[in-house]
Amino acid sequence: MRIANLFFLLVIFPLLNLELYGGEDESAKERLFIEKRCITCHVIGRGRFVGPDLYNVFDKYSDKEITQWIQNPQALYKKYSKIPINDGYPPMPNLNVGPEDAKKLLEYIKKTKESINRGTKVKISGNIKNFTKNKLLNAQEVQLESVMADKVISSKKVATKKGEFSFDQLIGNIAYRIKIFYDGIEYSTDKFYFLPDENNKLVDLTVFDSTQDIKNIALNSTHLIISYEEASGSIIIAEIINVDNKSKSIFVGSNDFSEKVREINSYSLFLGISDLGFPHRGEDTFLVSETNVVDTLPMPPGNRRIVFTYSKRLNMFSTNMKKTFLNNIDSLTIIVPENKLSFEIKGLKYLKKETQIKELADESYTTYSISNIKKGDIINLQFKKYDLLFDPKAIIGFIFILFILVVLGLKRLKYKK
Repeated sequence: MRIANLFFLLVIFPLLNLELYGGEDESAKERLFIEKRCITCHVIGRGRFVGPDLYNVFDKYSDKEITQWIQNPQALYKKYSKIPINDGYPPMPNLNVGPEDAKKLLEYIKKTKESINRGTKVKISGNIKNFTKNKLLNAQEVQLESVMADKVISSKKVATKKGEFSFDQLIGNIAYRIKIFYDGIEYSTDKFYFLPDENNKLVDLTVFDSTQDIKNIALNSTHLIISYEEASGSIIIAEIINVDNKSKSIFVGSNDFSEKVREINSYSLFLGISDLGFPHRGEDTFLVSETNVVDTLPMPPGNRRIVFTYSKRLNMFSTNMKKTFLNNIDSLTIIVPENKLSFEIKGLKYLKKETQIKELADESYTTYSISNIKKGDIINLQFKKYDLLFDPKAIIGFIFILFILVVLGLKRLKYKK
């Protein structure tokens, strides 16, 4: 089966090999070189990258100036009235590195300079395995891209032999990315980099046969975690959906192949919500409408967690939220702070129990559990604010309504007389 115009990002491979030989202290300094993103722009002894090669930096600047550069590069630019520019790339930003970390990075650069051979070449090798068939792929084309920031500088291709591939004699002052096109899907690693003393990187890749059979896609559970924001009078909901692909193939959606965007599965939304957000993924990986969201990323075997958040402003007296489920769901759990909100579920049977959340010891939460939800089932949630009687606006409103009723009542009595 061949499917055009699909894209699927593999689980990101580890960017770096942190198997070190300099002891725990040196390991921490090397991790700092990675965590502070020095590695994304600088190398030591392999030439210019996005930023300058740090091998020669001690010939131009004192330790104090280098430390200052690490902590606040703009201050050093101002001192020398010039900014080092690599055409097409921005100058070094302020990365919020503290004095102690700056000192450790300086020590790491010095020690690494003493221990490496300049201009060494690097090698990337590995294998490609078909998870569905449990076998290595022979004669599979593998593309290696050389990447500077977000620009692809060059690319080369090799074919696997008995599942193995290798790219030799590569420069070490650039980032790399591997791409594979298999059974209609383009797989890609994230960009990865070589440490100054790293010469070999092993990258083992996994691909899958594609399927359009949705029968192995199941929703194990959904959680609605509800909080109440008193300042805005709104509820904030985090909806967590656990989906399982029980097959050994990657599910690419059941919609027609002529459609560019794959439709993996749809999840209904409550009507009238606001501020819909996707904290763990880009919104561009979903199709969003007023009634539902559609996942568009092909789904490999195993579990996928989908999280979206939204809010709903509560009315003065009561607020209803309603939706129709688009999938069978084994279990739905709703967690509500019932010391702040009156809450009721209509349309489905549930079990209710008090819940203690360790991180929110001051709050009193209640858990509602619903089992075996069927596609087409409707749920209606009703909320009422406990603080209504203490809200000045509500009190003024009550008094005004009471006043009108009294006036109307007096007029009616006077008319009858």
